[in-house]
Amino acid sequence: MRDIIQDRLNKINDLNDRRFMKKILYDVFDNVVLYNMDMYKRLEKRIYDEIEDPLNKFYIYTCLEKVENIDPVNDFLHPIIPADLDDTVYDMNEINEKLQNNQEFIVTSIFLKCDNLTFREILKRRRYYKGYVKTNQDVHEIEVSLRECRKYIDEIEKLYRVFQYNKIIWSTLNCPYAYKYVDIILNSSILLKPDEKITEIIIDLAEYEKYKEINAIPLWNIKKIEAEDKSFPMPAKDRINFDHVISLEEFGVQNGYLVGIENVDYIYCKRLEKDLVIVSPNDNQHKWSLLQIEDINNSKQSIYNFELLSNNRNLGFIGRYSNVKSMIIRTKGEIARLVQCYELSKELLFQNAEVRDSYKKIEQTINFNDFIDDNIRVDDGKKILLLKFKPYDRENYLIYDKMSFLISELQILFPEYKCIGELV
Repeated sequence: MRDIIQDRLNKINDLNDRRFMKKILYDVFDNVVLYNMDMYKRLEKRIYDEIEDPLNKFYIYTCLEKVENIDPVNDFLHPIIPADLDDTVYDMNEINEKLQNNQEFIVTSIFLKCDNLTFREILKRRRYYKGYVKTNQDVHEIEVSLRECRKYIDEIEKLYRVFQYNKIIWSTLNCPYAYKYVDIILNSSILLKPDEKITEIIIDLAEYEKYKEINAIPLWNIKKIEAEDKSFPMPAKDRINFDHVISLEEFGVQNGYLVGIENVDYIYCKRLEKDLVIVSPNDNQHKWSLLQIEDINNSKQSIYNFELLSNNRNLGFIGRYSNVKSMIIRTKGEIARLVQCYELSKELLFQNAEVRDSYKKIEQTINFNDFIDDNIRVDDGKKILLLKFKPYDRENYLIYDKMSFLISELQILFPEYKCIGELV
């Protein structure tokens, strides 16, 4: 509108008339135009904000940290397995009993700081390594082997079940640390005196020793809490069940909350701004087991010893709208747009997508959602959807895992193909 007014004024040849009209128009209409423009922007923002990101409060952040550096009262990151913070106590009777019965004994689990291809190569070799058991009296030599550790992957699978239980859309966890742990399996007998106590176990991984990280455990922004009804349950709309209202103000309304699957009387829940309403046939006041997903703003720390990763995405209006309408447009441009939503797009540039009948090379990516069953399609009949990326930092030991995260997300959207990623 202001441009139109200026254009009309420029067409007035008489300068005195132009000056007079300019004063009148700008004094009268300029504030009106500015007010209309401001109101239009507010209306536009309100329309865009009406469609929310369904995962707004359910993004998961993950990291790795040494046990001695973990703050037990941290308001953001917590151990995936809280028992990892406990001191390891070895029961020699249990060790000897398992060895005598030819049962395996897991000495410990350690993180290997290497890329995905190297990690799989280490596991494939199936060799034995030397180790030493230090006691309060002596040092004993042992022999150990390595096996993939899945205890953290199992926790991710449990979280997936909780998301399904709460009817929340699942988004792949960007937690490559969980996939780089190995169990140390004791492969030799050890005889200790009755009064001997193990003080330390040292494992020598030979040429792979440089990858070993001792006492490092994975963290995520999830913790278990218990919440109790603050008032007596009220009859639900169906007049059969009851509404249990849990106030979230004491825990933090900015966080996300999921009802744990161990709550046997749970039917479904309603999420309000400051309350969580659980619908249940139980008509008594009740304690509920919840998972609290901490908001990123709870973090008081800006720098971490290991990289902080997340499955956070910036969908924009088009992305949020397509999520609501379940619209999938199968084009390279749509794949590029989906990849661009994630923070990892700053590290991996999407190059191309190809459909192939087979893939003969060593696969560079793994499926982070391998626990999700597809009971309709079988892998044998699927064609390969090869997605190529250009890395900005090829030397980053997590680069293959970051690509695996993107591939796992695209695999959910394109289940008719087997998605494979490749760096170019």
